[in-house]
Amino acid sequence: LPNSEGEAAIDTLRQAIARYPDYAPAHSMLAFMLLVSGYVGWSVGEREPLVKQAAALAARAAELDDADPWAHFALGFVAFTRRSTDDALEQFQRALDLNPNFAAAHGYLGLALALGGRSDQAIAHSEQAIRMSPHDPQNSIFNVALAVAHYIAGRYTEAVGFGRKALQQRDGMTGGHRIFCASLAQAGQIDEARTALTRLKELHPDISIAWIEKYVPYTPGPMAKFLEGMRKAGLQ
Repeated sequence: LPNSEGEAAIDTLRQAIARYPDYAPAHSMLAFMLLVSGYVGWSVGEREPLVKQAAALAARAAELDDADPWAHFALGFVAFTRRSTDDALEQFQRALDLNPNFAAAHGYLGLALALGGRSDQAIAHSEQAIRMSPHDPQNSIFNVALAVAHYIAGRYTEAVGFGRKALQQRDGMTGGHRIFCASLAQAGQIDEARTALTRLKELHPDISIAWIEKYVPYTPGPMAKFLEGMRKAGLQ
């Protein structure tokens, strides 16, 4: 979704909760929208207030209806954002158990697996999400997951390709620019990596190694490998 459509969806969901406070899917979908707004670049500043709101909404959704796959999906995204990777994987899998055709749950499970360094599983779930919903606007995020998975596995040329594809689908996505930049640097394309870093800084002027360490939910091993690429590109 573009920024304006995303903001409109958030407003609509807030109104739905105010009118129907016991309707679980409105809580879980609002939680998801708040979290994804930070990931795709609508909001690149302070994340914790959004995460706290989303955590409360997701918990309330599960309390209202534990069989709502969106509730477990939202709980998974909260856990992923907080680097509780095992909890995230469990909740995303629970969402899939409740609805095996939930393409987004496959996709975000793939993203969590990728940032957790489990590349083969990440690729399987990300590809499944794209197969199940080939025209989904979220496929840009799932192509980022594929880029990360290949990057962590040391396949930098493939990572560059998926990063470029993600940005063709959604140019404003800061997560896509980060992995594209790191992948170019590790592939030895330093001039291209520096150009990509310049574009990232236009979208996110406060980007730094410290910001990534604080907000991007890689587990420790993958984080070190990712930061190696960002430093090669010239990020401090």
